Amino acid sequence: MSAAATDLDLLLLAIAAMPTPWKKWPGGYPDRLDLALVDAVMSIRFRYGRERKDGSWTGARGAVLRYQKHSEDITGAEKMKHLANHDPVALERILNRQKVHSGKTKAFAIVEAAKRFTAIGVTELAHVRPHDPEHRHQYTGVSGLGPVTWEYFTMLLSHEGVKADTWLTEFVGRAVRRPVLSEFAGSLVKEAAETLGAKQNELDHAIWSFASTTRLKSMPEIP
Repeated sequence: MSAAATDLDLLLLAIAAMPTPWKKWPGGYPDRLDLALVDAVMSIRFRYGRERKDGSWTGARGAVLRYQKHSEDITGAEKMKHLANHDPVALERILNRQKVHSGKTKAFAIVEAAKRFTAIGVTELAHVRPHDPEHRHQYTGVSGLGPVTWEYFTMLLSHEGVKADTWLTEFVGRAVRRPVLSEFAGSLVKEAAETLGAKQNELDHAIWSFASTTRLKSMPEIP
């Protein structure tokens, strides 16, 4: 590779080396704002999960499915309000007691975010504006929730985006041969998606699946 190769060139080479077909983006929750919020928060530093023999799931996926079953009798317009009014301790028993930081469980963060959204009238998917600073602040204003999972939250609502988590950022860093920040990694993956004519969500998931499955053993470590 020429010394003049750009970061985008290097990333595209790394993407081309991934097995095809890419792992398919499983999609999000086109009609469930509450489930998207639960998923986004539960995914923080937590494995996606795997299906057990009895059909139940472990990990973040399992937590979402348990909450989905718990809330199945709540009417559509009331689902987000129901989540906002939920007792966080009772929600912990449905999800788990994982924490977003030492002082707060994910259940408490979910309820707080739901309260903040419903307070400004955001109770349905169509109400969310991904690029609205106020809407973004309602999520990131909750201690423990940040811009990376805000973008993932909007992705789960069928908006284009890239969740620049640890695995994706590490993949990009190894591709360009130096440590990078998550903001840079996300921006470069979006640029690569545009170059490849791929959807951002699809490329994001393909990279994440490859990285989390292989633990990037086939890529040289960052010098």
